[in-house]
Amino acid sequence: MAILRRYNQITMRPAACHAIVLFFWLSFAAPQSVESLEPLHVVIVATTDVHGRMEAQPRPVSGPGSASIGPGGLDVFAGYLKNLRDASLGRVVLVDAGDIFQGTLASNLSEGEALVRAYNALGYTAAAMGNHEFDYGPVGPVSVVRTPKEDPFGALKQNVARAKFPFLAANIREKATGQRPPWAQPFALVSAGGVKVGIIGLITPDTPSTTFPVNVASLKFTDPTLETIESAVQLRTRGAEAIIVVAHLGGACRVLSNPDDLAGCEAGQESFRLAEGLPPGIIDAIFGGHTHGRVGHFVNGIAVAQAAPYGKEFAAVDLWIDPARRRVLGDRTAIRPHTMICQTVFAGTESCDPQTAPGGAPLLARRMFEGRPILRDEKVAQVMAPFLRKVADKRSERLGITLAAPFHRGSKSEAELGNLVADALRQSVPGADFALMNPGGLRADLVGPELTYGELFEALPFDNLLATLKVTGAELGNLVRAAFDAGQVLQVSGLKVVIEGRRSEPPASAGFSDWNLAVTRSDGTPLGPDATYTVVLNDFLAAGGDGLAPVTSKLSPDRIHVFYDRLPFREEVIPILRERAREGPLKPLLEGRVVVRP
Repeated sequence: MAILRRYNQITMRPAACHAIVLFFWLSFAAPQSVESLEPLHVVIVATTDVHGRMEAQPRPVSGPGSASIGPGGLDVFAGYLKNLRDASLGRVVLVDAGDIFQGTLASNLSEGEALVRAYNALGYTAAAMGNHEFDYGPVGPVSVVRTPKEDPFGALKQNVARAKFPFLAANIREKATGQRPPWAQPFALVSAGGVKVGIIGLITPDTPSTTFPVNVASLKFTDPTLETIESAVQLRTRGAEAIIVVAHLGGACRVLSNPDDLAGCEAGQESFRLAEGLPPGIIDAIFGGHTHGRVGHFVNGIAVAQAAPYGKEFAAVDLWIDPARRRVLGDRTAIRPHTMICQTVFAGTESCDPQTAPGGAPLLARRMFEGRPILRDEKVAQVMAPFLRKVADKRSERLGITLAAPFHRGSKSEAELGNLVADALRQSVPGADFALMNPGGLRADLVGPELTYGELFEALPFDNLLATLKVTGAELGNLVRAAFDAGQVLQVSGLKVVIEGRRSEPPASAGFSDWNLAVTRSDGTPLGPDATYTVVLNDFLAAGGDGLAPVTSKLSPDRIHVFYDRLPFREEVIPILRERAREGPLKPLLEGRVVVRP
């Protein structure tokens, strides 16, 4: 009856109809004493947050021939899929949990086409929409709508049309009509070797603050739990024998060795809340994303899995379906250890991550999977090749900037890369008082020592423009606080931020009133609460992204200026860093700009 009440709340249809539908659904879900045939085995394989990484990212390691080694490569991933499909009688469902695009030259210059073509070749079954799928805005070089004639979903619609798999998002609705947009299906029902598998797609409700808000202004992002229940009931009535959720909302766990032990997982994460809010038996597995964390645990009896980002690994869950009862045998569901995508590994391991290289001169070996070696798929490589050739020269272009040591990024404290970029932002607008940079806009460390355009691009992949705000000292403090309440510790220039609270680390989500936050000039001098300052930031933040909307939405238009006539701020940063590097290699510095005191 609890499920019936929840379903009534979702659809507002007559209760009698609900009872019939739910009786039909529960007849599949309830255990029955039926002599069944041999259970059918289905493997669900999931990637997430690939962010345009089509190639492996090898690093040199000491060893035979001074080889380079590293995870990733969609053509290498295809080798895993071939071995697994051969071993599983074709019962493999391949899904992605969103943020396929945005992050590399090949992806951005093609507005996502490169990834769609490669995913088609890999045989993806379905993909959830991620917040960054909206980043490209209208078709063409401009990422945000500026006139009513421009379609904010132009590039996305183009990719949906190219894809041989559906993009799913059950919890997207149009504000004007309350209906789902035609380019976002709520779910799909597919056959995997004779097993009917339902796939429900979800996207984080925080999407308006994690893409350009203007691009999604006409949409509302509804409750994931309620939309999942409604979609699941519809799928059961259509004969789904197993139902999974592929969701661009996720979690993070430090330890994955025991899938029944949640002690090492961050509490309150979106995928965990989803699993905990669902009625028993309605969903068989959840594949998450968005947080760039890793999960491989049972939550409320549901297998919840999330692989590492950037195409480095995949997650997999084994489902066993009793064909007589048309349901998954929950006690046989197994979460596989996450699999790093490597063609060559360190001997005796399944890893090709240079950070885990054994000491000395490690031996390398061919990666074996499902009893066979991993081979690159030439057809997938051929699909990727023209896109990669187009950007190869630009990626390898040397910028004339040398680094004395790597610049690291961070999301919950001051970071060397954040300081470097914030200072460059401030310097890019003469007369500016301060600068703010969102850590979510910094996507990779700068390793060097000679900086290439490709490396800088991967650190600053978003085509954001420079912007300025005219704010009072009080409003500036509110900006920093608003970002903090949304889980972001802004990187700053010209400022000092002191955060004090009762927790051992900054929060990961909003609503943390037990933290005190003070913003002053970098030398500790107080800001004038009514004095006006010029703050440089990117247009994403100026539009209210990363939680700043409660403050920026109250500013009059004449106090917000976006430099539409200038290049993306990544290009503005290059000559500034090049000039600084004339005095010697750039040195990473931590200067106490952001101080966190538990």
